[in-house]
Parts: sequence; structure tokens; C-alpha cells
Amino acid sequence: MSRKGRPHTVSRRALLIDGSDAEFRGLIHDLIAYGHKLDTCRDAFAAIAGISGVQYEILMLVSRAESLSIGEVAERLHRSGAFITIEANKLAARGILEKASDPADGRKVLLEMNSKSEALLQRLAPYQRRINDILFESLDAKRFRALRSLAAALVADGDRAVALLDYLKQEAA
Repeated sequence: MSRKGRPHTVSRRALLIDGSDAEFRGLIHDLIAYGHKLDTCRDAFAAIAGISGVQYEILMLVSRAESLSIGEVAERLHRSGAFITIEANKLAARGILEKASDPADGRKVLLEMNSKSEALLQRLAPYQRRINDILFESLDAKRFRALRSLAAALVADGDRAVALLDYLKQEAA
């Protein structure tokens, strides 16, 4: 129990400071607030590019690889393959991404950059640099590497938590 008689929202000792979950709750609220800021920036970059936020995420993922399958994009964005297919089709219809069959597995669709997507990234880069430099201004190289590692671990923890939550929702129904 917390000092005010409310039940704790965590039980792990590492997350309880002086017997309280207040710092944990503060962390959750800060992470949610920062997530909203990231969403706002993503949506603004997307608006500059004339695409949706999720289409921007797809474009950025594909731009960092030679090509990615729909399944790989879905996995990295933690979305369904069907949803990514719909959004990738919109990008392909506008000529922003190319779709190709995977030579190793003809059932897979690969997403690839083209001259239009490359030009779009060139146009976006000055905005991205300015905003990202401010978004992560508090980080030096050591803190950046630590945050990157922690973020990857937290995403994996989040996947397990969501799976358990799905089970618990069914159990509670």
C-alpha cells in the first residue's frame, strides 16, 4: 500500500522508492508525455512530406535498409501485416515506394526506395536534424547508447506485458 492507502501499481522492489510507487508513476507519465511529443514530431514530418504518420514510419524504416518485406516492416513497427500492406500500397500508388517480389521467396513483397522517396528524404532531412537534435539534446554519446539499449529492452518487455494483458482481459471477461 502507498502512504495514502492506495494500492501500489508495481511490486518489484527496484521500482519502489522508499516504499512508494510515486517515482514509478512519475516515470510512466513522463514516458507517455514524451511519446506524445514523438508522435507530434512524426506527424509534423509526415505532413511536410504529404503522407500519414504511419506512412512516414514505413518510409523511414525502408530508407535504412536496401529493401524490407511487408512482414519485416510489420514486425518492427509492431503492427499487423494487413495494416502495413494497406499503407504500403498507398505509398506505392503515389510512387513514393516501389514494391517487388522477393527473388528468394516469391510470396513475399519487398518495399524499396526510388528516386521520388530519395528526393522526399532529402527535403525532410533539414527539418529532422533540427528537431531530433532538440528532442535528444539531453543525451551525450554514453547516455544515448544506454537509452538505446534500454529502449530496446523496454519494447521487448512491453511485448510480453501486452501479451499477458490480452490474456488477463479474456480471463476477466
